[in-house]
Amino acid sequence: NFSPQQAQAIIQELLNHNITQLETHEVQPILKGYGFKTLPTWLANDAVEAIHIAEQIGYPVAVKLRSPDIEHKSEVHGVMLHLRDAQEVESAAQAMLERVNIDYPTAQIDGLLVQRMANRAGAQELRVAVRNDPIFGPVIFLGEELMNWNCYQDSAVGLPPLNMALARYMIIDALKSQKIKQRSTLVPIDIDALCSLLVTVSQLVIDCPNIEILDIHPLLANGPELTIIDASMTLNADTNQIPRLAIRPYPKELEQWVELKSGKTILLRPILPEDEPEHKSFISHVTQEDLYKRFFSDVGEFNHEAMSNFTQIDYDREMAFIAVFENKGHTEILGVVRALSDPDNMDAEFAILIRSDLKGLGLGRIMMEKIIHYCQHKGLQRITGMTMPNNRSMIMLAQKMGFHVDIQMEDGVVEMELNLIK
Repeated sequence: NFSPQQAQAIIQELLNHNITQLETHEVQPILKGYGFKTLPTWLANDAVEAIHIAEQIGYPVAVKLRSPDIEHKSEVHGVMLHLRDAQEVESAAQAMLERVNIDYPTAQIDGLLVQRMANRAGAQELRVAVRNDPIFGPVIFLGEELMNWNCYQDSAVGLPPLNMALARYMIIDALKSQKIKQRSTLVPIDIDALCSLLVTVSQLVIDCPNIEILDIHPLLANGPELTIIDASMTLNADTNQIPRLAIRPYPKELEQWVELKSGKTILLRPILPEDEPEHKSFISHVTQEDLYKRFFSDVGEFNHEAMSNFTQIDYDREMAFIAVFENKGHTEILGVVRALSDPDNMDAEFAILIRSDLKGLGLGRIMMEKIIHYCQHKGLQRITGMTMPNNRSMIMLAQKMGFHVDIQMEDGVVEMELNLIK
């Protein structure tokens, strides 16, 4: 349910007006396109307007200083909470502005932000941030809301793209290392909800490369309810100055719908870490004979580590397309084809496996065409593979598709090679 076009349009409009430092009320429309729950925020020019807003939204309220020149508002008590009436709002606003005039006489003051107080009873205050590392590109940090917060020392670290499994590892790391402390007086953190938020943050920075810095603090975690109280963002119009992702995100553009000879419509798409259970079920539908032809040995049940190697891949060096059939909310994997390229990006070795009960539907050829087209588009010069002499269907398919086939009976292998340079 993401709306990247909405977020990108807002960011571009801000950049068109040379606005690169965003405060909470400016960040909220961007976050809204990704389904984040935020606390409505109003802008007031002075104490009188702040009182008027507070009367409209209801007490108690929080009043916060707006100034691009004061990074830590706490230095001037620039955040006043639990203001219960007009007199308290007026006193807090005036005192805040007076302190700024004394301590930062040259600071630019852009007014005040007014929010209705969030229910903090039992909630844990967390911090989620994104910084750009010169080597790794965007890095996601998760920790607690602290006064003198150091992102590398006080948080767990993750690299986008995050999925639910990687986000869970990140949260567990934060809990084990005491970067987030479980307190008996607070509502326990809902790990699934926090995982979902981290994955969404990851997708946001992938979709919007102009985001250089994102800081969400505090994030109120009250069971499954996660509310962003404040957020700031730094934009950069020149995306070439921002290091890009260390890990290539899921290439959704490679998804393709195809029809089998039976008339069944299936989806060809890159494999995902979340496909591990379905991939294990898929292998259970492959006979031992077909598994032997694929792996050149007798194989037993694949453990979690092996299945992770099959499903968690680096899309820059390896590609695995799976054929997926959706049936009443249930996902079935019908086949998989892989290609692993060498470090020079010259050659790739392929391997293919089709469910044993689905042969003769043309799926093998469809998947081979998919991986060949992918390798050609990537600029590879050659694709090779190996099979066994008794795998006649694979040998015949390779020959029909233009592969040079070398049957080596003494060694018990068949080498297949296709030149991709036209």
